[in-house]
Amino acid sequence: NRNDPVQNVDAGTRYLKDLLDMFDHNLGLAVAAYNAGEGAVMKYNYSIPPYPETQNYVRQVLARYNEPM
Repeated sequence: NRNDPVQNVDAGTRYLKDLLDMFDHNLGLAVAAYNAGEGAVMKYNYSIPPYPETQNYVRQVLARYNEPM
């Protein structure tokens, strides 16, 4: 149920884990696939698709991931 916050976060984290496994733990590709779909990452030869929204999304997520706590 996507309207249940607990189920939504659980499903999202499971999907991200699956994407990390699919893309050999390449965080950038996994985040791109989370945004644009795994098919788009595969279509562009396992690189971040040239979609401005996806490229911006990946930059923002990786910048936050790398911020010191």
